[in-house]
Amino acid sequence: MNYRHAFHAGNHADILKHVCLALVIEHLKHKAAPFAVMDTHGGRGVYALDGQEAQRSPEWREGVGRIWDWTDAPAALAPYLAALRAVNEDGELRTYPGSPVIALAGMREHDRLIACELHPEEAGALRRRLDGDPRAQVHQRNGFEAMGALLPFTERRGLVLIDPPYEDRDHETIQSIRALRAALDRFGHGIYMWWRPVKDVRETDMADAELLHGLVLGRTLNALRVDLAVDRVTPEGRLVASSVLIVNPPYTLAPALSEALPALAARLALSDGAGWRLESIGA
Repeated sequence: MNYRHAFHAGNHADILKHVCLALVIEHLKHKAAPFAVMDTHGGRGVYALDGQEAQRSPEWREGVGRIWDWTDAPAALAPYLAALRAVNEDGELRTYPGSPVIALAGMREHDRLIACELHPEEAGALRRRLDGDPRAQVHQRNGFEAMGALLPFTERRGLVLIDPPYEDRDHETIQSIRALRAALDRFGHGIYMWWRPVKDVRETDMADAELLHGLVLGRTLNALRVDLAVDRVTPEGRLVASSVLIVNPPYTLAPALSEALPALAARLALSDGAGWRLESIGA
């Protein structure tokens, strides 16, 4: 496995994913009962923006670097920005938190995080980062396999974040669809966030259609599709757009994102090809 998220940490795609993640966790806290969060591909936990990898591909400068000092950011971004500032306590942007750290920043003492990471080096770094936090469990295992083994949660409520590295985009898209279908059969009322890079909007549309087509007869899907593009999408160009499909979205999510997305698209825009999409999907 050659992928290292450190090259891409803090870019526009991370921002979209982590804004959605932080908002869902805020909603889950509306009830006193504990919940669990599973991250299928947890990475190393935190990323040094002044490190060698980030400097070789400083995507963060066009991403989190543009929102770090955003004094009039929409209120919907507050949970995400709070998690970001928590790992940069001196007020200087040097560190970017990965999904497990973003999640823990919003979770309560009695909630639980299951972070999966197959790559030994990344899993070791993640374990060291979360060591001592009783809420966190780090599994060095395949995240798709973990979904089959660990769902439903004992808490009976929670969120699964599906965010593979997409080194083989077609294969990992198929794996994600199969894992999500199977998970819905076992834990149908859970919240699922499926993050995808967008190199061709039609391919992402087809993936959503494939997910719907393969559902068990009689099952309906309540989902929200959230896209953010910072430039015009071209299949041959660099990654400038991503999408999150949220299955069983909290009712608070769409209003919050309708506030956040236009402002984010404008703030992160690299050209007049920037834009956003917020669409309900059902079957």
